[in-house]
Amino acid sequence: MEGPWTRAGAVAGLGALLVGIAALVVAVFAWMLPQQPATSQADDKRLDVKITPSSYDVAASRWQPDGPGYESRKELYEEMSVTHAHAYGNSSGRFVYKVPLGEFEGEQVELTARLSADVQWQPDTEDRRTDVTVIVNGARLPSQRVRPDNGSGAHYTWRFDATALRRGENTIEFLVEQGTEFANGLAIYGGALAPGEADEHITLRSE
Repeated sequence: MEGPWTRAGAVAGLGALLVGIAALVVAVFAWMLPQQPATSQADDKRLDVKITPSSYDVAASRWQPDGPGYESRKELYEEMSVTHAHAYGNSSGRFVYKVPLGEFEGEQVELTARLSADVQWQPDTEDRRTDVTVIVNGARLPSQRVRPDNGSGAHYTWRFDATALRRGENTIEFLVEQGTEFANGLAIYGGALAPGEADEHITLRSE
């Protein structure tokens, strides 16, 4: 006849066996789950900012003889095949954007925007292009000659040292200087008007 100590030992052994089986099942289940790739701190803090072209500082942005303005009528596409709404200014002037930034990592920054000279329905000849300079917190970047593109625009990129940006508010300007050789205004493209097109932004990305 079994004593109480024998039954107690059997129960304890069975409990230990069940605990072991449960632990094994948990381990196997965890092994079968898809593994998530590790994310470095640098990736978490990489700069990736989108600026809406229509968000220019109205008080600081000036154009001669006309502007700044933002054209977003759907009729632009329906009647003239203009693919995107756009901020525009005639001849010479500047768009000024105030951009708040937190901490970020990276040594170089790329600024990209979809641009064209503000000359519509004209052939793309040299005299109808426009020289655009970008200024980041007062630091001038090399100018680029932007061609007229009749409502579509093309992407232009400036690269600069990340130390030009700072934590807090930053100022980014798109400038067509009065008296420059080619001063034919500027259009910066934003919201899509044509079906199938994606919205455009001014982007800042660090590397």
